[in-house]
Parts: sequence; C-alpha cells; structure tokens
Amino acid sequence: MLWCYILCFLCALTSSSPLSLDKDDFRISEETLRGPGRYAKKELLPCEDCGCGERNEEGRVVGGGESDVNAFPWLGRLIYEKSFGCASSLINDKFVITAAHCVKGFMWFLYRVKFGEHNRCPSTVAETRRVVKIIAQSFSLDDLSNDIALLKLNKPVEYNHAVRPVCLPKNDDSAYTGRTAIVAGWGAMNETGKWSCTVLEAELPVLSNEACRSTNYNASKIKDVMMCAGFPETAHKDACTGDSGGPLIAENEEHMYDLIGVVSWGYGCARKGYPGVYTRVTKYLGWIKDNTQEGCYCKY
Repeated sequence: MLWCYILCFLCALTSSSPLSLDKDDFRISEETLRGPGRYAKKELLPCEDCGCGERNEEGRVVGGGESDVNAFPWLGRLIYEKSFGCASSLINDKFVITAAHCVKGFMWFLYRVKFGEHNRCPSTVAETRRVVKIIAQSFSLDDLSNDIALLKLNKPVEYNHAVRPVCLPKNDDSAYTGRTAIVAGWGAMNETGKWSCTVLEAELPVLSNEACRSTNYNASKIKDVMMCAGFPETAHKDACTGDSGGPLIAENEEHMYDLIGVVSWGYGCARKGYPGVYTRVTKYLGWIKDNTQEGCYCKY
C-alpha cells in the first residue's frame, strides 16, 4: 500500500465522480511552478487585529485520541463535490494550505472548504467557502516532492472561537528535529479502517531527515523539502488516509502553534519502519507569502 495517503484519496474521489480535466481548468501559471528558494524573503504587513496559532484547549489519527471540540480552529475539511478526501489549514482570512496531491488533476470550482467542524457525521453547522483559485507547486507522483498547494477562498473567513488561522514559522532555518509535533484530522484510525467522524489528534516526534533515510524507506525518496514524524520502531501513532493535506503543528516561543508540515505520504499507516512523511513548510515560506498577499495575516 505504497503512498497510502495519496492513492486512497484518489480512489475515494474517482469512485464518486468522473475527473477528466482540461489543463486550463487547473489555474496554474508558470510563475506559480517555481520551486522553493527562488523567492526573496518578504515581510507581509499585518492587517487583522487577531492572533494566530491559538488552540482552544491546553495541551484518532492512528494511535491518537479525540481532540476537544474545535481544538484546532484553523483546520478545514476539503470537499470535492460531495466527497471528503483531505484536510487543510487556514493561514489568513482568504487562503488555506493543503497538499498538492489533493487538488492536482481536479476541477478547482468543485471544491469547498468547511471550517469550525468537529463532528462531520452528521455535518454540524460550519462556515463554508468555495475555492476560486488553486496555486500549486510542481508536484509529481514520480518523486512526491513539492506536495503543497494554496487555495484561495471566494470571500474572507470571519474569525470566531471555532475559526482562526494557524501561524506560519518565522524562521525558515528551523528543522524541528526532536520537537514534539501534533497532527490532527478526520483520517482513519487504522490502515483498513473507516475515516473518523470527529477530529483526532496524535503527538509525534519530528525526525531528522538523516534518521528518516535510515528507516525502511528508500533513502532517495526522502527529499530536503520533506520531513518525517512518528515512531518508526513502535509505529503506534501516525497519520492515515483522510488526513492528507492536514496540519502538522509545533508550539512556538509565544506558546502558539506554527504550521511546520503538511500531511503528504507514507507506506501504509503506522507500519514499523515507515514514519509519516510531510511537506516541510519552512522550505516554501517565500512562495507562500508571495502568493497570499491578498489575504490579511494576524498581527500577533
């Protein structure tokens, strides 16, 4: 079940709708396909009197447990037509981040993002926005690099107790090795299980890329734009199918939470020797800021 998060997501969508797509439907320009590191560092002016990265709790993704209601107010459920397949993270009032494999090859105008949900079955009252633009990196299933995309929403999200943005890392040099991170989503609680109705969370240690290359993965698959988190020796916690595109977060110096990773791929779910692999957000900070200037970032 190689690259389980990706392949199971694709199967879930294709089973419910035909997905032929003309290249012009996927709104990507050549400028958006530049890789990380080509962008000058920019500081965006804050324009919203709000705070980012504040959880609604003090501190089942596989091996995890149910979170408090709206514990992660930046968490958005990505819906294609009527199918749920991925998660996303709100970074300002007009943009969310998800995985490129969640959107590449699909029609942008059929996506919606639901915010403020905890229990998705039945779906509770949630703030919903349509997607009007997708900005994706040059992602390919060949090597799984650049698995990150930005979705522009049709109108600004109104912040409240249940809906607030996550912070972006301030330091693009941070590797987070050895730090405890948290992954959250509605994904399956085991490799063959059903996706969860409620948001689940799990704490995972971040591995160095060198340590990840020493696991059972082919070392060449673990790129510098990726990061690994989990317990390769015991495999008792992991992200799984349905968590794709969701956030991997870590507490910062202000005791708020930064988005450090995007759930990307893995060999099965919670298999020994195969930790979860995430897109390393710090490698894309310039690209993110260049492409989200229409949105308002929180002041603090």
